[in-house]
Amino acid sequence: MNKISCTPQRRASGLLGLLGLLSAACQAAPDMAGRWEGEAGIPGGALAMVVDLANGAGSVTLPGRGVKGAPLADLMVEDNGLRFTLAAAFSIPQASAPAARLRWQADGSLAGSFSQAGLEAPLSLRRTGPPQVDRPVPGTAVSPELTGTWRGRYELGGYPREVTLTLANQANGLGGGELLIVGKRTTRLPLDRVRQARGFLTLDAAGADIRVEGRWQPAGTGPARFDGQVVQGPFEAALTLTRDATGGRP
Repeated sequence: MNKISCTPQRRASGLLGLLGLLSAACQAAPDMAGRWEGEAGIPGGALAMVVDLANGAGSVTLPGRGVKGAPLADLMVEDNGLRFTLAAAFSIPQASAPAARLRWQADGSLAGSFSQAGLEAPLSLRRTGPPQVDRPVPGTAVSPELTGTWRGRYELGGYPREVTLTLANQANGLGGGELLIVGKRTTRLPLDRVRQARGFLTLDAAGADIRVEGRWQPAGTGPARFDGQVVQGPFEAALTLTRDATGGRP
């Protein structure tokens, strides 16, 4: 029986060949950064979609739904594709959010599926330019005039909602709190972002895609007051809040 001699030179040559293959594979990994445009083939009408990706972050624009720059959630970029969910774009809880799963194609496009509630539709995207990711503005601390409990109400769809807002600075130095809305049902929403700037206040509760924004005035002849609006998806309603006279600190 003939034996194959494995000399040091042969072993070195084989190792170099293996390293060359690994290096080529790494170099071939596609760069997903950019603006990607396409559509999901949903029965009854295609859903146009623009996805921006850069540095592990992403946002989506849905022209047909009036959505621009909604942040992507659960974004995972891999060598051969990516996946993400679109709760913010559809104004629904994360647990039932539509999801996209895409794979890199030989022609440089991305193709895969768009799924929601157990239903799937084909989704394909092509890179059209550099990324234009809309990044959320960071939160801030809140001043002592804002910390405490605020109460008020708004009306939506002919039904009143009683609102209790609590604000406080957290251990990380940023403002936080809770929005309690009582209408046909009671909803407690933690605030994901609080931003105070020159008499203007913005609150975000991403769990229900609710934003509260408007101007506030410190206490003078009466209690501190907030006049603004509550926005949930395409719906808006005027909202007025007044701060508890004692400061309302829990």
